[in-house]
Amino acid sequence: MKPITHLTTNSELPIDSLYRGRALNPNAIAAIDDTEQVSYQELVDRTEALALALRQQLPDGSRVALCAQNHIAHLTAFLAILAGGFIWLPINPKNGQRLNDRLLEKTRPALVMIDRASRSALQLAGVQCLWLDRAANGSNKTAEGSDRADNTFAATASVWIAEFRDQPFRPSRPDPEAIMAIKFTGGSSGEPKGVMQSHRSVTAVIDNMQAMFEFRASDHNLAVAPLTHGGSHYILPLLRVGGRHLLLPQPDTGLILDAFSRRGASVCFMPPTLIYKLLQHEQLSPQSFPKLRHLTYSAAPMPAERITQVIKKIGPYLSTLYGQTEAPMSITAMSAQDMQNTALQRSVGRACKHSQLCVFDPLGQSLPAGTSGEIAVRGDLLMSGYFDDRGKTTEAFNDDWLLTGDLGYVDSDGYLFLQGRRSELIISGGFNVYPGEVEDALLQLPGIAEAVAFGRSDDYWGERVELAVCLDGSHAWSAEELRQSLKASLGPVKAPKVIHLTGQLPRNPVGKVVRREVQAMFSNPEPV
Repeated sequence: MKPITHLTTNSELPIDSLYRGRALNPNAIAAIDDTEQVSYQELVDRTEALALALRQQLPDGSRVALCAQNHIAHLTAFLAILAGGFIWLPINPKNGQRLNDRLLEKTRPALVMIDRASRSALQLAGVQCLWLDRAANGSNKTAEGSDRADNTFAATASVWIAEFRDQPFRPSRPDPEAIMAIKFTGGSSGEPKGVMQSHRSVTAVIDNMQAMFEFRASDHNLAVAPLTHGGSHYILPLLRVGGRHLLLPQPDTGLILDAFSRRGASVCFMPPTLIYKLLQHEQLSPQSFPKLRHLTYSAAPMPAERITQVIKKIGPYLSTLYGQTEAPMSITAMSAQDMQNTALQRSVGRACKHSQLCVFDPLGQSLPAGTSGEIAVRGDLLMSGYFDDRGKTTEAFNDDWLLTGDLGYVDSDGYLFLQGRRSELIISGGFNVYPGEVEDALLQLPGIAEAVAFGRSDDYWGERVELAVCLDGSHAWSAEELRQSLKASLGPVKAPKVIHLTGQLPRNPVGKVVRREVQAMFSNPEPV
């Protein structure tokens, strides 16, 4: 693999976003959770005290795992890891203990910071731990009482913050190519891969996000998606402009609606499934979103029918982002204005500021506009490689292009249209069938809530197309009616030979449907 050629970014580092926000107004509210609020100055004070404590306890550049719900203690811990010059290992509490234990075993962090709500998500015997006790405002227990019996926890964050508060501190200034985070991907379909993201990569994400959304000091970001995943990418861009974070520990639709209607949330990132739940709230109306500017979805596609529904019920604020852990969050973006164009609603937008797109054929040759192939990206956004896996790192690149594993095409105007994963391509009767093509055809019909296409071994076709479908209750389709309709629109090869009607589809901890698990849900019936 040739050395990766990056686009140019300035010398700013991700942690500088916090200090930029404080410089704009140290007394402005930086964050609010379900128990307290903090100003920019208070957030800096807590961050620096905790970072200084970490420096006293850990070797330089140590890996620090962080597993917690969305709250100010979590935000402070994240910023302290950056300010102290450590490597952030975000651990999603919803992963489950078995997967999370594998992640700890693979990365061997020097410290695990965790809150009580996430205690069951990890087996912590023999691991040095720090309670994110949220005790700075008296809202939670400290290490007293029942916690004395758990000697895994030698200290609590609030005690460390109190001990090192107001002591001299200088934030770490690492090389931009130094690793800032290790995030895991692929745990649902095989051995999890640790994606190493540099300070350069995260700085590019911040710049991409600002160029796309033009965040302002008046913006209130509703952080309801986990800060261990997609929700984290909004933290630094909003701090950089002096905005405010409204942190919700749980995705309760009533609290979400209240944050929009009463607390003035103007920016929010959600997976499509959560947006669908919000649409069903009995008190929802366009007047519920007086300050909303950007409601952004990612992690899964949204059918055109649903997009129309969101725009009608919430307003013309819907946008989308496309990225992956190896090229975080912002490979492409679709603005709310472009989303009004029905011809573009199947697209995930155009390349962001620090992204360049290319489409390759199986031989690694670039393809012209409008031709389907594997999507590749290059630029400052890219990962530094996979943790402890040089072989997989080499396989992921074609020269300096990251091979995303996603199939699709870029039209003559630069809009990217996704058609599925390379590993999920169905070859039926000698023809390539893209799962996204089949799903899109079905979702044009009324009454379809969700659909997932997949391949099944077949003696005649080689692979036959099957489809799992969730109906929304507004139309009484039978499986055979759907099959005949798709046969008319797609032709006999691409049309599904079997359709499974089901009430719900399996999802991973961040709400994304897992195609392999959908396939495993069903037995192997003979085609109709």
